[in-house]
This record gives sequence, structure tokens and C-alpha cells, in this order.
Amino acid sequence: MNPHLSNNDMPPIDQPVVWEPADAEEALALKREHGANAVWVAGGTLLRTQWEGGIAAIPAHMIRLDTIEGMRSIIDETDYVQVGSLATLKQCGQHAALQQYANALYMACRHIAAPAVRNLATIGGNVASAVGDALPALLVHDASLLWIDGEHTPLHHEQAAVDWMEQVRIGRRSLHAVLLGIRFPKGPVISGHLPVQSSVAVESTPVDLSANAVSFWIDEHGERWRELCFFRKLGRREAFTPSLVTVAMRCWISESGELTRVRVAAGGGSGLAMRLLQCELMLEGRMYDATWLPELARVAAQEFSSYSDPFAEAPYRQQSAGNLLAAGLWESIRDMEEGR
Repeated sequence: MNPHLSNNDMPPIDQPVVWEPADAEEALALKREHGANAVWVAGGTLLRTQWEGGIAAIPAHMIRLDTIEGMRSIIDETDYVQVGSLATLKQCGQHAALQQYANALYMACRHIAAPAVRNLATIGGNVASAVGDALPALLVHDASLLWIDGEHTPLHHEQAAVDWMEQVRIGRRSLHAVLLGIRFPKGPVISGHLPVQSSVAVESTPVDLSANAVSFWIDEHGERWRELCFFRKLGRREAFTPSLVTVAMRCWISESGELTRVRVAAGGGSGLAMRLLQCELMLEGRMYDATWLPELARVAAQEFSSYSDPFAEAPYRQQSAGNLLAAGLWESIRDMEEGR
């Protein structure tokens, strides 16, 4: 391990010692040694914001994760896409495999913070914060998280993102875990159907957050299903501000308009992201009809658990989540019908 100090052998009291572990096991050992006096750091963009805002104190020790090899890659495998936790938001927002197989995350990473922040901020930091805007996108893509955790047996393990969010919600999150990567399954998994993935990979995405369906499959009856996927963010200004609300949705829609394998999630601000299971049940197997979109907005607003702060009251965030969801679904299907 390599402790990095300033010009003096002994740093000032308010200047942390920065450790540079060679691997994840060494990072865990440092965390066990220094406990609550140490924090993980990679891009450091969220930590700096918290320190400058007085939300968190500057720690005595910072354990760098960006010195660990092999955690920046985005790997396109046969059945899944794996994203290293140190991949930057910019990387994720430019990668063709994510555009095709984890499109909500792809769009989220293109609209989190300002470009200068996206150049530094990592997907792992956004996720491990437990309040990052990328989390609703992970939930709708059935993502799993790859950990090395000193409190878990075995040390290396894979966990569904939705299960980890529940642990965070009930206060059972491990403080000695390093997020190594994120894994996204490819394509639908529906018993009795043989998916046929398209090879379409769009090179660019619209400036707005409109849906970008890039995959389809043919069921056993020969009916064609298309992927419908979108991400929406509401901020206090048009760009470069923390979100008030974020929503994401992913499903498959048949040529006749039936929705299946529906995933809906919401989060934003300092609130915890959550799957909206009642909305999913409402939509699963249903034929699309724009007349029931107000009902969907009401169900989402009632189900979404939010909070109040000086910028927005909880009812406003809840209503906004419902409106974003309904508008996103309407716009996505409209774009499909118009061939966009």
C-alpha cells in the first residue's frame, strides 16, 4: 500500500492521509484498519460537494479506488454487459453496448451533472452513494452489483441491485464493501420464448431524453416485440443541477400494443430509488391506451415514497414522478409509431 502525503512527513490535522491500494483486498484491509475515519474515493465529485456544503466532514483517511487495475472496463459478453465501477459517466454515456442493452443507464449517464463532472465521476460512485440518478436505470434493467465485502461470505459475491437498495433502506448496508462492477443481462427472459436479438446499434442519441428502442425479439407465435426504454429527470433548472425527481421505465411492447416484462423505478435528489411495483402490475399484460395514462400518473404518485426539503415538498416530487412516467410512456410510444 502507498500512503500519499503532502510535502511534509506529517500532514496538518485537517488534511487527510490518502492511501493508494494496489487491489481491492488491500483497500478492504485499509478500511478495516481505519474504520469510520476512512472513506472510499474515486472521482470524488460527490464527496467534494458534500464537504463544501457542510453535509459531511473531511475524513482523516481517504482510500483511493482509482489506483486499482481492471475496474474501468465495459465488457460486452454473450449474455450480459459488465461495467467496471470506475468507468466514468462519460464512458457509460458513449458506449454502444450500453446504448443497446442498458439504454436507460446510457441516457441517465448523458444527463447527470455537467460535462466536466461526467469526465471524472464514476458509475460506481454514483451507485454506491445510494442516491445517484443512475439507480432508477439500474433497477429497470434488473442489474446486479459485484462486490468484495469483508463482512460477507464468500468475500466476492453478486447481489441484485433491488436487494441492495432494500438493505440500504432498512439500514443494513455493509460499510466494508467495495463495488467492483455492475452487470446487466441482455434481452428478455420469458419462459417458452426464444428471443431473437437485433443487431441494431444506434450511433447517437437525441439531445432530449426521448426513448431509443434498439432491440426486438420474435416470440414463438411469430409476433414481433420491441424494447421500450426511457429515462426522465426533473431539476430545478434545465441542466447541471441536482435532480428533484428521476424516473425510468423499461418494457417490451408487441405489434398489437401489449406490454410485458415491465420495470418502473423512481428516485432523485437525496431520496432512495425504488421499484414502483404497483405501476408494474398495472401495466403488465395490458394493451396500451393513452386514456389510462392519468390513472398511471396517480398510481405512481401514490406509490413513490419521497421527502421534503427547502427546494420541494414530498407531494410535489410524488406528483412530478407520476407525470414524468406517464409523459415518458406517451412520448416513447408516439416516437415508435412515428418511426423514430
